Amino acid sequence: MIQRLVSGLIAILCCLSLSAQEWDSVVGAVGSIDEPTPHWFTLRGYNITYLVNGDTAEVEGTLTLSMFSPALRPQIDKDRIYSYGSFYTRTYYGERTDVVLIFDSNTLAPIAEVEIPAKSAGLGHGGMIGLIDDKFLGIWNITPAMSVSIVDVDAEEFVGEVSTPGCAAVYPIDRGFLMPCGDGTLQYISLDRNGKESGRIRSRVFFNVDEDPIFDYAVPTTNGWMFMSFDGLVFEASVANGEITISEPWSIISQDEEDAQWRISGGQPFAYNAATGVLVTLMHEGGGQETFEDPGTQVWGFDTNTRRRGYRMELGEEMATGVALTADAEPLLIIVPDEQRTLRIASATTGRILRTMDEMGGGLVQNLLPAE
Repeated sequence: MIQRLVSGLIAILCCLSLSAQEWDSVVGAVGSIDEPTPHWFTLRGYNITYLVNGDTAEVEGTLTLSMFSPALRPQIDKDRIYSYGSFYTRTYYGERTDVVLIFDSNTLAPIAEVEIPAKSAGLGHGGMIGLIDDKFLGIWNITPAMSVSIVDVDAEEFVGEVSTPGCAAVYPIDRGFLMPCGDGTLQYISLDRNGKESGRIRSRVFFNVDEDPIFDYAVPTTNGWMFMSFDGLVFEASVANGEITISEPWSIISQDEEDAQWRISGGQPFAYNAATGVLVTLMHEGGGQETFEDPGTQVWGFDTNTRRRGYRMELGEEMATGVALTADAEPLLIIVPDEQRTLRIASATTGRILRTMDEMGGGLVQNLLPAE
C-alpha cells in the first residue's frame, strides 16, 4: 500500500513538473501574471503589496516586502518593480540590513537585491522612492540626518549618498529630483550620467512652515509635480533652464461659510490625473492643522482647468485614509478605507461608485503604469 502511494505521489509530482510553474517550499507557486492595463494599481498592506485590477476588482498577484517598505516604483517597460526595505536578523530586532528589492513584473518573483546604507525611511508614502531618468533609484533616508541613497538599476549597484539637510522625499524630473524643504522652498538636485550629484538649486520661498505648510506628499503633473498646503492652496512646480518655477496658487476651499470649515486629510490626501485635469481631495470637517492625518468623510472632485468643484462625495460611516487616480484618459478613483476595510472604486469624473472590494484595508495606492 505504501509503495503504491509513493508511486502515485511521484507520478503527480512528475506531472506538476511539466507545468510552467516553479515551486518553493516556503514561497509556493510562481507563475506569470497578465499584462497590466492602466486600471491596475497596487495597494500596500502590512508586509505585502496587492496588485489589483480596477476593472474587475480582483487581486491579480502579490509582492512580499519587508515590514518597512512604504512604497514601490514600477518600471513595467523593463519588466521590473522596485521597492526597498529594512530587515533584522531576529525579525523585529538584531542587525539591520537595508536593500533595494528588485522584482520581475511578469512573475512577481524577487530576482535581485542591492544593499544600501541602513538609513532608509521605513515609513511614509510614494515620495520616499523615485525612479530618476529611468536609470537611477533615489531612496530617502532619515537618521535623523536627511539624505538620498542613489542606486543604478541597470548595473544593480549602489552609487552613493547625497546629503539633503532639511529637505525630504524624492520627486524625479529629468536626471534629477525635487524635494520640499523646511525653509519654505523646493530644492532640485541634478545627477550626472554616473548618478553622482552634478548641481543643486533652490526655488523662491513660497510657503511658511509655521503658518501654512505644504504636504511633503506630491503627485505628478505633465511637466512636474503638484503640491498642496494644509489650508488648501494648490501649487505646481517644474524645472527648466536651470530654474525651479512655482505657479501662483489657487484654493480648493471657497470663502463661503460652509466650505471654510473643511480641511484636507488622510495619509494620501489628494490625487491628480493630467489627462483629464481631474483633482480629487480627501476632506474632513473641523479642527486645525494638527488634524491633517485624520480620516476623511468626503471626497471632493475638481476640474483644474476651470478650478471649480464638480462633485462632493459623502463617504458615510466608512471613512477613508487616502485617494488615488489611475493615469489614463478614463481614470478610476480609488478610495482607501480607514477601518471598515471596504475599498471603493469609482469614476474619477463623476464620483459614481463602480465596484467595491471587501477586506482590503489600507495603505498606499500606486499606479503600475505611468501616464502616456
